[in-house]
Amino acid sequence: MGGVSRITQHEGDGTGPPWVGRWDLVLEVAGVGKSFGDVQAVKGISFQVPAGKILGLVGPNGAGKTTTMRMILNIIGPDRGRVLWQGRPVTLGVSRTFGYLPEERGLYPRMTVREELRFFAQLHGVADGRQLDREIERWIDRVALTEHASKRVDELSKGNAQKVQFLVSLLHRPPLLVLDEPFAGLDPVNVRILKDVVRELAAGGTTVVFSSHRMDHVEELCDLVCLIDRGELRLEGTVDEVRQSTGEHLLRLEVPGHEEQVFSLFPELQVTHRGTYWEARIPRDFPTRRVLEEALRLGEVRRFEVAPPSLEDIYVHTVGRVD
Repeated sequence: MGGVSRITQHEGDGTGPPWVGRWDLVLEVAGVGKSFGDVQAVKGISFQVPAGKILGLVGPNGAGKTTTMRMILNIIGPDRGRVLWQGRPVTLGVSRTFGYLPEERGLYPRMTVREELRFFAQLHGVADGRQLDREIERWIDRVALTEHASKRVDELSKGNAQKVQFLVSLLHRPPLLVLDEPFAGLDPVNVRILKDVVRELAAGGTTVVFSSHRMDHVEELCDLVCLIDRGELRLEGTVDEVRQSTGEHLLRLEVPGHEEQVFSLFPELQVTHRGTYWEARIPRDFPTRRVLEEALRLGEVRRFEVAPPSLEDIYVHTVGRVD
């Protein structure tokens, strides 16, 4: 893969991933495990995140993602293993500098938007005054909340309230931002606004960990991906490494009225009809040029694409079940 190390499949042994040495690490999760009674929620997970990079933490409901994030934030402690920030254990004082958007949103409903942001910024140690006021106004404008800034939180739509919660998590300029399903319930316009903010924060040096069930969001935003299933880390790597990990590619073909005839010449392929085009899973060394030549012979080729599986394909292939 042109010098990029291959995908790693961890078993919680604490060994480093392939990008160690390429980027400066700040967050290290080393063999952490957590049980609640007889339930083993997290089973010896290890991963690292460099400074200014975005990690997507994905997996089915109940896989252990939220428990892992709460251990990173020092909300709960691991039964075994450890979480390090810049090479040192995450203490209460360190964790208070982090930003967190929980899946269970929690705002004070009778405060106005400005009051809410000022209150939480001060809780994080930001001094009250003109500088904070300017920061609040800048962020309110950045996420298109200006016309709602004087409203109470309980007067906001669900999407606008979520944007307030998002700002609460970042207004104190955290070095680590942990986001649990940050785009859930947002319309496409607001999703784009928040995605752009996350990119800007990462470009400025903030390390980001976020979970999502939307693989397209993860694929678009993230530098790194960790897939957790039943409390275990199943896949880990850069987005490209994870997409390349199966050793297969997808061939998509649209030759109106002739796709079935083309693929009949290649009976070894498993083919799926995808509306306007047909798709086949192929091994990496498959002679795709032969498919294109046959398609051109039979009709107008409107689509011919060969690409590794998407993160959604990888997710389904790895987890293999419905939540």
